[in-house]
Amino acid sequence: MPRLSVITPALDQVRYIEETLDSVASLPVDHEHIVVDGGSTDGTVDLLRRRDDPSLRWTSERDRGQTDAVNKGLRRAAGKYVGWINADDAYVVAGVMRAIERLETEAGVAAVYGAMEITDENGRVTRTYRPARFNWTRYLWIGDYVPTTAILFRRSLLERGLLDETFRDAADYDFYLRLLHGVRVDRIEAPVVRFRYHADSKTARDPALGQREALEVRQRWARSPRDAALMRGVDAAKQRVFAIAPPWPPGRLVTRAADLGYRLRDRVT
Repeated sequence: MPRLSVITPALDQVRYIEETLDSVASLPVDHEHIVVDGGSTDGTVDLLRRRDDPSLRWTSERDRGQTDAVNKGLRRAAGKYVGWINADDAYVVAGVMRAIERLETEAGVAAVYGAMEITDENGRVTRTYRPARFNWTRYLWIGDYVPTTAILFRRSLLERGLLDETFRDAADYDFYLRLLHGVRVDRIEAPVVRFRYHADSKTARDPALGQREALEVRQRWARSPRDAALMRGVDAAKQRVFAIAPPWPPGRLVTRAADLGYRLRDRVT
């Protein structure tokens, strides 16, 4: 059984996916890389076919989108630990190994996440985003501050369910809220992933969609109409901040806004 399963959804990412594949192949740990391609026509399939990597498992077929592709990969995962990285991003090997080491040595840790290096479309690192320590309630009320592709988790958590395909952009947020509820999640300082921010990325195309869906996700966890109203109020405050400082790539203003909203929630509950 592989120690780590890495899931990569892909569609027409030939410009970037080779760097993704190389970063996973470089991991000095027993692993499998499951690439689920949605029927690319840009040369991605030819690139995958040429790879000489025994850890690579890939399929290419039409699907219902990224969420469907990730779910297919999760169902096939056989590793003790699981990570999800998109086809235009790359792992930072040293950070991934530190995360695995934490999971290996701390039996009570269910998931680990680290920092995220943000790059431009050419792969040049522009800065490093270091998220705050994990608090599930903060994650519910604020969201945004934990990079989901920087998370590695125990495959046993998949008993809690896969991604909800009714969401187009916040399926990862909904997924990790369910997976990480009531379990120990550790943060490490090291960067785990390089997030490529470019004009064609899903995040850059429509950040407002993710924000709208994230509010819908957290409303599902509201314990009362009062909770739901407070969530809407906190979200409205966030959107006013985001009008000045867009949420992606995440920066200091976004982190401060999250902290402010979290403190506001503590005062009124």
